[in-house]
Amino acid sequence: MSTAVEAVKVDGQSEAIHIDAHASKAAGAMKCPHLGAQYNPFAGPHVEDPHPFYAQLRQDAPVSYNPMLGMWLVSRYEDICHVLKDPTRYSSADLGNMGSVLAPATLAVLAEGYPLADSLINSDPPAHTRLRKLLGRGFSAQRIAAQEAPIRAVSEELIQAFARKGHADLVTEFAYPLPVRVILGMAGVPQEDMADIKRWCDDFFRMIFTRVPAEEQPPLARSWVTFQHYVARLIRDRTDEPRDDLISYLVTTDADGEALTLPELIIAIAGSMLAAGHETTTALLAQCWKQALLQPGLWQKLREDRSLVPHLIEETLRFDSVAHGMIRTTMEDVELAGVALPKGSRLLLLYASGSRDAALLADGDHFDISRHHPTHLGFGRGIHFCIGAPLARLEALIATNLLLDQLPDLKLEENPDFGHTQSLTIRTIQHLRVNWTPTGT
Repeated sequence: MSTAVEAVKVDGQSEAIHIDAHASKAAGAMKCPHLGAQYNPFAGPHVEDPHPFYAQLRQDAPVSYNPMLGMWLVSRYEDICHVLKDPTRYSSADLGNMGSVLAPATLAVLAEGYPLADSLINSDPPAHTRLRKLLGRGFSAQRIAAQEAPIRAVSEELIQAFARKGHADLVTEFAYPLPVRVILGMAGVPQEDMADIKRWCDDFFRMIFTRVPAEEQPPLARSWVTFQHYVARLIRDRTDEPRDDLISYLVTTDADGEALTLPELIIAIAGSMLAAGHETTTALLAQCWKQALLQPGLWQKLREDRSLVPHLIEETLRFDSVAHGMIRTTMEDVELAGVALPKGSRLLLLYASGSRDAALLADGDHFDISRHHPTHLGFGRGIHFCIGAPLARLEALIATNLLLDQLPDLKLEENPDFGHTQSLTIRTIQHLRVNWTPTGT
């Protein structure tokens, strides 16, 4: 298939890129055929607030190429859903190759660990079907319901630790430790290992989902290898002496006589459960409370009518999506929104953009908890819908109600600095500094 060479600007610099001739022709019919080249998810105004740019993408260039990422940005809800519902033509298998280009020294360190196996997030049927069946039973409705009491107990303990101060950073003091302690408790992992696991998870996500210079990669790789070996020890312990926890379940479960292999167990426990199991929930909690405090009078309204709390959670998932995007790769030549994409094209599905598409809501840029069942992509769609969604919703519901109970006049500090940060897949805030009238005064 022939290609055309187009000149675009990235960070003000001209850069030549190769675009399929058919795609170039289709793009030429758009108002802004190379609008996607302006996007930088790691720095600049798109980190602080990407939504004005996303609105322009949806209108003028819904499928647009970004040479910095080497990916096509897909911004409309309908197009994103079309991709997510067709895993045969749009694969998840190459998902891991989306952040740093790993240097030889980094690969040498990673070779000291275990081989990467398929996971739920980066596999296609039939491998994905098998993994989903094996792992899904660990997050059954019964198991999730059993977490209500532990979630409440941990939440009350964390709130009491700062309630008398009259001020706190709800991210570092509540939104982060709560889901970590919950998932560690479910897994049967010692709570005293929380700090190490947090560091290993942060290093893992940074290496995989952001752009890291070659000289900074080896320590991150070393951290991931250490994490793998830690999880391998847990697996051996549970194999020898099973307990009533999630790791023991994963070690002993099978589907039709087929169990998870050791590399699959390691990636499932380290990557999917201990890492992803808290990262996205931390972000969801922080974004929920941020929105509840930003909207005038909403905190008091929620206190008076607790039936609105689930709507706060769903509207936050739509309006300020934690799952910012996801990657797919075309398995054959396809056409998407009039753009011809050759086999092997990488697509960045902008979930956060799709959830605000005017095709869903005419006022999608307006935050409104009166939407009782807002359609959104906050947990994905199709066969890769987030397996931990019920647990995340339960944590957000319990923790938010307890904050409403115990901190009635909660408010943001003046001129808040949220410290927005995002990778290709996750958007969150680093701080949520608040104050209130201390209890007992």
